[in-house]
Amino acid sequence: MNNKVKGLKIQALQNHEHFGFVSELKLVLEQANIDELAKLLEQFSLLVEEENRAFERTAKSSHTKTLSMLDKESGNYYRGLLACVNSAKYSPVKEEKEAADLLLILIKSYGYFISESYESQHSKTVNFIQDMRSEKYKKASELVGTVRWVDWFEKANQNFMEVYRTRRDEKASSKAGTRPLKSVRKEIDEVYRNIVNHLNALNVLKPSNEIIQLTSRINVLIDRLSATMASRSTRAKKKDDDSKKQVS
Repeated sequence: MNNKVKGLKIQALQNHEHFGFVSELKLVLEQANIDELAKLLEQFSLLVEEENRAFERTAKSSHTKTLSMLDKESGNYYRGLLACVNSAKYSPVKEEKEAADLLLILIKSYGYFISESYESQHSKTVNFIQDMRSEKYKKASELVGTVRWVDWFEKANQNFMEVYRTRRDEKASSKAGTRPLKSVRKEIDEVYRNIVNHLNALNVLKPSNEIIQLTSRINVLIDRLSATMASRSTRAKKKDDDSKKQVS
């Protein structure tokens, strides 16, 4: 009987699938305790630990998506404020029109700062809000109706900066010399292939019950993953077909 480890496109696994697989594989290899695989297992185990750290950092980077959403929300409030001022330019009420003209002078002095870097945007937002609430512009802001927009804009900026600082602090606290998840995965995939090649060779050159059982246990893990990948591929194809039907 030609007993061997089944094929697996390990590079195609999603991050959580990959980490789950290599973690289970590490446990299976440790339990089998095959002398010929000891050195590879040692190397593999260290990489699994490193992948765990890299995976945790990647999970934390979900802050990036949150930041993008909060940045968009903050920008929308600023645009609402601009729209409020611009509409007041055409007010038949003289005082409102003059108030809008005054506020536009302030707005133009800042430029379109919401498209600048996060740090610059935050600094200018704080200063802009302070100016809008100052004695010089406070009455104009009340006449035009921008007070609530300023409040919303300020709150959105505060929410944004809270997440931004959290992400910044997490990056700063990361240990020096740590690698990105992609690099760790690439190296651990190479070691995995070496383990598979060595195990397949042992099945031919030094077959034993232990080797056969280990191979079988690994194949169970692979079968389970292959089924997950096939199911995901089927769902993706169905979604693509449905999209094409809607267009046609």
